[in-house]
Amino acid sequence: MKEYFFLLSSITSAMKGEDILRKNGFRASVFRDSKINPYGCGYVIKVFGEKEKISRILQKAGIRVNEIRESR
Repeated sequence: MKEYFFLLSSITSAMKGEDILRKNGFRASVFRDSKINPYGCGYVIKVFGEKEKISRILQKAGIRVNEIRESR
């Protein structure tokens, strides 16, 4: 299982996304790092799982993701 960083532009979206992903069985956490995320406030959801499935869940919830990066 891979780890991904979902880059968002607000803490509100990040917290909502984290909650939705956890309710869907994903291991997710929010943190702030402007080096990883140059968009808006610099918040990131770190999550383990399938990128496409996670993206669909967030999109369905109306959460706009600026970029997705794979952890190294």
